[in-house]
Amino acid sequence: MDKPEPAGTVWHLLDLVSLDKPPHGKPCNGCGLCCIAEVCDLGKELGDEEQCRALMPLSAGRFACGLVADPYRFLPPERLVPWHAIDQLAPGGQGEQALKAHFAGLLGAGRGCDADDEAIQAFQGEADANRQLSLL
Repeated sequence: MDKPEPAGTVWHLLDLVSLDKPPHGKPCNGCGLCCIAEVCDLGKELGDEEQCRALMPLSAGRFACGLVADPYRFLPPERLVPWHAIDQLAPGGQGEQALKAHFAGLLGAGRGCDADDEAIQAFQGEADANRQLSLL
């Protein structure tokens, strides 16, 4: 990850993060910092380069990629046609399962944290310096 540029629209998401980022290469804990700091190419294809539309907040301050967890919710209907056809031919949601596996593979799921430790620290520091206190 090359020096992510924080956008004010995503800094509020840092308030939802409750887990420390694991060291680079260690197993992912779902902290979400990588996705908050920089939208991946798959997320950009969904139409927003500043805040990923597929970033799903979970319980206990964890996050998941919606393209892996629930791709049918995040992809436009025209991109789901072949996957729905597989579901109709092979019972048990095999099209959706294949799509989940496809996105997991593209994202490198299971290979450990790929977010650069220093880049994330810089992102958090800049966000802290630029965030405004809530008026409520």
